Amino acid sequence: MTVYTIRLSDLPPCSVPHRPNAPSSPTVVRAGAMRILFISNCYPPTAPGGYEQLCAETAEELVVRGHEVAVLTTRTGRGQPEPGRGRLQVHRVLHPEVTGGVLHTACRLRHRAHLERETQWAVRAVVHTVQPQVALVWGMWNVPRSVPALLESLLGDRLAYYLCDYWPSLPSAYEQKFTSPPAHKLSGLPKRLVAAPALAYLARKRRPDLRLERALCVSQAVRDGLLARGVPAERARVVHNGIRIEDFPFRVRDFPDRPGTSLKLLYAGRLTPDKGVQTAIQAMALLARRGVQAATLDLFGSGEPHYEQHLRDLVRQNGLAQRVAFQGSVPRHAMPDVLAAHHVLLFPSEWDEPLPRMPMEAMATGLVVVGTTTGGTGELLVDGETALTFAPGDAAGLARQIERLLADPALGARLAQAGRRWVEQRFSFGRMVDQLEAVLHAMARPH
Repeated sequence: MTVYTIRLSDLPPCSVPHRPNAPSSPTVVRAGAMRILFISNCYPPTAPGGYEQLCAETAEELVVRGHEVAVLTTRTGRGQPEPGRGRLQVHRVLHPEVTGGVLHTACRLRHRAHLERETQWAVRAVVHTVQPQVALVWGMWNVPRSVPALLESLLGDRLAYYLCDYWPSLPSAYEQKFTSPPAHKLSGLPKRLVAAPALAYLARKRRPDLRLERALCVSQAVRDGLLARGVPAERARVVHNGIRIEDFPFRVRDFPDRPGTSLKLLYAGRLTPDKGVQTAIQAMALLARRGVQAATLDLFGSGEPHYEQHLRDLVRQNGLAQRVAFQGSVPRHAMPDVLAAHHVLLFPSEWDEPLPRMPMEAMATGLVVVGTTTGGTGELLVDGETALTFAPGDAAGLARQIERLLADPALGARLAQAGRRWVEQRFSFGRMVDQLEAVLHAMARPH
């Protein structure tokens, strides 16, 4: 992987029109190979979530398949080479909208127009340098809406979107920063004083509309959600994301069926309110009050410090110190071993998940998933067939499903086998890349 951190002083003046007959790259190594530009709000190793990781995995797979891939993403201040393989270029040149707290964001807002001009200049320069035959936009949260709008203008029908969340329907990161609840009570008044004029200023600034003519959605739920919010996604196709099945080998587990054995429960993900972690702890408290001893819960992940403290207080107040353990974060490559050490993944999310990969990974390795079906998760978890489900925030419902697994080990074994088959059939990484590659080939062929 070659990493480029471009300074504006290094860039030549350029105007990049739509060039359908751009010459082929001299480094193309096989027939049908393409020069592809990915555009993403973040890119590893500075990536906050699973969809940025999915973007990186897809880029690397397309390189392995013989394509040239360049990635256009936000600045991180990193200039040193990063580990990678093949012909993969990363251009970290976009200015994000928000990079700090409320006061820093308010100061940054004063320079918004200048930052956006620099960002647009950088976009034109990268397109001019890469000369992509096709381009694919990933997540754009915290990136000015003018970036995808400019790309639509420059690349026309050579631009597609892979919508892995609801960013086209969301307000700018500036607005979200100023309207989100304060982290602490003492910061409430200063935040309101700063937010009022900032929001008034933003209300006067019209954001560009996006055509989204070639859109792919990660789930039917994302497509339906965008349409319900007025986003023009009528023609969008659904391409489910997936995981590398071979990275998560299936292991048969003996579900507890005798006294003295324990059902090992797992939560892995962000420790934030929207993930519903408090529901999992409340369910453990209910089980303890009913005298159910044969279940323990490991919490892997990190998140908002004040919320994590709230969870620790909840564990202490309910006397669960011997049953619920905070294990912190682990690197992604360690997750198969973590999964192998447990029987059940709890997925208590309360927000409209686009299509989470954590349950896919768990199902592939033979864990039973007990989770909610918010958003695209309902396309993965089918109650009684591939998983057990409960309503968001329903600790009693979650506790009942855990008791079902304790009372019926054969149910757990059956769901584990069915979950693995379901992921193999519908949610493999290779199938997802095949579909994306076919779309990009169809876009490139006329040019």
